[in-house]
Amino acid sequence: MNSAQESFRQPSIQVVDLQDILLGPSYHDALQRAAEAIARAVPSSNVTILTLQRSRRVHFEAAAQIDPLVVRRTERSINTQGLPKNLVDVIRSRKSSVIEDLSSYADWRDPTVRDVSWAGFPILLHGRVIAIINVQTRTYRITPAALKAIEPIVSTISLVIRRYQQERELTERGRELNVLYQITLAASRPQETGEMLRNVLRLMGRILLDEHEEILVYDADHNTLVLTANQGCRVNDIGTELSVDGPQGITVRAFHDRRPVIVHDTKLSKEYVKGAWKARSELAMPLVVGDRCVGVLNCESNTTNVFTRADIRLLSPFVSTMAVLIDSAEKTQLLERQATHDGLTGFLNRRMMDETVEAELRRARRYHRDVSVAMLDLDEFKAINDRLGHREGDRLLRVFSDCVRKVTRSSDYVFRYGGDEFLLILPETSREDAERLLTRLEATGFPELTTALGQLTFSAGIATLFTDPDASDLIKQADDRLYTSKRLGMGRVTSS
Repeated sequence: MNSAQESFRQPSIQVVDLQDILLGPSYHDALQRAAEAIARAVPSSNVTILTLQRSRRVHFEAAAQIDPLVVRRTERSINTQGLPKNLVDVIRSRKSSVIEDLSSYADWRDPTVRDVSWAGFPILLHGRVIAIINVQTRTYRITPAALKAIEPIVSTISLVIRRYQQERELTERGRELNVLYQITLAASRPQETGEMLRNVLRLMGRILLDEHEEILVYDADHNTLVLTANQGCRVNDIGTELSVDGPQGITVRAFHDRRPVIVHDTKLSKEYVKGAWKARSELAMPLVVGDRCVGVLNCESNTTNVFTRADIRLLSPFVSTMAVLIDSAEKTQLLERQATHDGLTGFLNRRMMDETVEAELRRARRYHRDVSVAMLDLDEFKAINDRLGHREGDRLLRVFSDCVRKVTRSSDYVFRYGGDEFLLILPETSREDAERLLTRLEATGFPELTTALGQLTFSAGIATLFTDPDASDLIKQADDRLYTSKRLGMGRVTSS
């Protein structure tokens, strides 16, 4: 036994074995020759060589002295249950590892054959473990000294695998550049932000291998991250908001720190917040433009230990592109809103009035549906500006605008017609309904509308398409009736 153990501590690796591996007619043939050479050198052993994809799924490329059915079953088990602890330790340490006595290793998964010891040799490319050589013995214990003796053949296998993986990476890099180009083309088409980001995720799906991805966009008005696009395990919950105030999980941490966050096992993370779909591992990458974070990309998997720093490197150009696209879309929307909306009240401005009014009148006449127009003017507003200042005047305009929003429908149009004048276009609204709306507006009674000069009131004039005998110019009729109300006194509504 001692002599056998001694001969095992100094396994014989022949030069011809190394040449045989390098001269293999194909990649898989070279790996198979390498597995068989190690099995010959290490008594009573079985050898497997597995490669790791970015999704952390594994594929057994070669095996020696082990039933192929057992290899396939083990591969399915790992890809279903996740990597066992001994392989995870090799990946994290990026160093060879030995378990001399498997009977004392609590985390060893139920072996099909009762093995005595195990050794794992990592193969690295760009600092990432891309393959592992597994050696398991049934009679002898593997000692650390045996690892050193096997290093030449491990180095030879590393050359073969790295050369093959580098060729694959060049191909993948070309595909990634093509996806980036397609994303840029897709973003150049007119579309709303959510649709654009859904298209981005669809294109990124060609290179992403995890089960679920989602993009959350920052809403500065509400200080929340809003789920705007997703794909994978759940493709709903769009519009869900996540507050960024205080500690709110991995996504919020990535947003505040502006650095990627990896969680290898959510069950062991105190920061993880369970959503509609319970992930087992997660990568959150902030979308940063300049010094501003505009959102977060979340990648989630149902398997533990999926994401690595290599995934961050892979996704970085896509994340940068997404951040620029979101920032550009927000600036475009802001410019469009500034061109069509009043900055103080948020209502439509007069530039939009003619087109909108004409379109509503055409629709009303076509379908014989009534439409009412109301012109409102705040009473004694010049005196407020002169005596209380323009800042107080602006405050009252904002509060009054909130009152108007409270009583109008989403189908109604509200324009800031002048300094303290408002125009309401009320589709499918009779004169009586328009009068009732203005009565509700008067009754809102916001205490903020009370000033040192008293309660702010308004006067109004109403014109209705099918009620008025001359409906050639409803806006002029409503305006004329407004001035009638002003002559009669403050706080009046004239509709005929």
